[in-house]
Amino acid sequence: DLLDATIPVPGNALVRVTPDYFTKTLGVPYYIPYDDSYFSRAPIVWCSWTSYYSEVREEDIVRNADWLAENLKPYGFEYVQLDDGYDRGERGRHYWIENWDETKFPHGPQWLTSYVKSKGLRPGLWLVPNAYAGALQQHPDWYLYDKQGKVILDYRTPTLDSTNPQVLDFLKKEFATLRDWGFEYYKFDGEHAAPKYAPTVDLSRLYDKSIDPLVAYRNRLKLIRDTVGPKTFIEGCPAGTPLNGIGYFNSYFNGEDVYNNWPGMYALFSSINANAFLNHLVIYLMPGEGIEVGPPMSVEEAAKKRVPSVIRTARTREEPLTGFGTTLPEARTLVTYVALTGVVYPLASVMPELPEERVQLLKKTMPTLPILPVDLFSRGTDMRWDRFKDVRPDDYIHNYPEILDLKVNAKSGVYDVVGLTNWRGETANRSLSFAKKLGLRADSPYVVFDFWAQKPLGVFKDQMHVEIEPHDTRVLLIHPMLNHPQLIGTSRHITGAVSIQSLMWDSSRNTLSGSSQTMPGDNYTLWVYVPDDVTISAVRATTKDNREVSVRHEVTGNAVALSFADQKEPVSWEMKFEPRTSR
Repeated sequence: DLLDATIPVPGNALVRVTPDYFTKTLGVPYYIPYDDSYFSRAPIVWCSWTSYYSEVREEDIVRNADWLAENLKPYGFEYVQLDDGYDRGERGRHYWIENWDETKFPHGPQWLTSYVKSKGLRPGLWLVPNAYAGALQQHPDWYLYDKQGKVILDYRTPTLDSTNPQVLDFLKKEFATLRDWGFEYYKFDGEHAAPKYAPTVDLSRLYDKSIDPLVAYRNRLKLIRDTVGPKTFIEGCPAGTPLNGIGYFNSYFNGEDVYNNWPGMYALFSSINANAFLNHLVIYLMPGEGIEVGPPMSVEEAAKKRVPSVIRTARTREEPLTGFGTTLPEARTLVTYVALTGVVYPLASVMPELPEERVQLLKKTMPTLPILPVDLFSRGTDMRWDRFKDVRPDDYIHNYPEILDLKVNAKSGVYDVVGLTNWRGETANRSLSFAKKLGLRADSPYVVFDFWAQKPLGVFKDQMHVEIEPHDTRVLLIHPMLNHPQLIGTSRHITGAVSIQSLMWDSSRNTLSGSSQTMPGDNYTLWVYVPDDVTISAVRATTKDNREVSVRHEVTGNAVALSFADQKEPVSWEMKFEPRTSR
């Protein structure tokens, strides 16, 4: 709980410390520091919603789970979440545990969770704990009503009165059933204290009129958490209300629904830019149902590949629907934004349709890292934009920042990973000042590595110029220049930190050595900057049992690329240097 801050001030300055900042300024009344004992980093989740909507079938979950297990599980992927569409009853009402659609899910929920777990993944489920349709006739006193005597609906389903002990008993039974079926992740939608925030509720009909609605709400959340246990991940969607479930939720979805094309991703960017200051400090931020990294596809093309009812639903929800998918630069921007902010990594594509170049974008940005925000201010981004008129997405750049600056202090070194985004539809030419924009020293040289291009760019002092394609994001690893050979980037992960297990410069032997964890099926490359006065003389790589690994190196200017094939265990590598002789 101590902060040691050094602030360079050119002249006079006023420093003001704001007490109770989260509770009183940011409006998080139940703030406590996030306990990451069970979830040290934000998870990676695939959600069925925007690719299948309520038309999702058992075979869709199986198909995507198979692909995710084979392709992304080694990279940190965990959760397969079934969204709406598994239990609709009369007039679209929900029953959660009593009315599973046997046509779409012929083997039932327990078979489905067992199948997902058999793939080494963890099953999740969407539901609305505020609502339940199955007791209205037998227990009308379990529900909330308006002053005209009509039952309050949440997602077309009668809303429960959580001040009633019998309702709490039912919820305990409901979540014990879901727990025993094997679900380990929940997305709670419409999740708020209804008597507090639904203005039409007749408070005189509450079972317990004396209890504070927020106290009753938190009591309900405590019961659910106690039932499912601390190792179950719970995502909450507070529907625009304050974050009154802090301490019981692991993540919050604070935004509008996304849909599967570039304009449809704007809600995700808005959520990150408005709420990233909460991430890992209060909760993990869930920025949207999922990112779309599949290539562009017209509605007509999609109709030939997808279930027709899914396309009809998409047309209804996202009118005018101009197509699905994103360009490669747009997909790069999506994965970069998620990876460099450390929020929940949400996936929503029809995963088996992804081409290899799109799969590589995912692999090079997974897993998420335990990133903490430095910027504790919301940008006040507007979640909505007028997509129903003849306007371009470029007209709605809701104060999105053009620079993301991730400060890294890891075994791979101390450096900056900088994402430079061009939100416009034309190529942008930018000038980047290290001192003004990144807080680095203006009088010091820095070595810059372009991650997505996989190449060193050279040495710069304070200023560099960058060209960025439309809707693309350049990612630069900016290292303070040292007086000896130094690691400046790898092929494995956008941060440069994943894979590096150790790194050391031995000045007595003129050797740079380290240990790297490779991934199956992916060749591994690391880049080293070499000063003018030395040259590489020998390279070597071995496994734990001292088995030699075939390694090749390529010198280009002041950079050396060291490459070797993937290994099951970490690879120890060493590069030896000697003084460069003059001719």
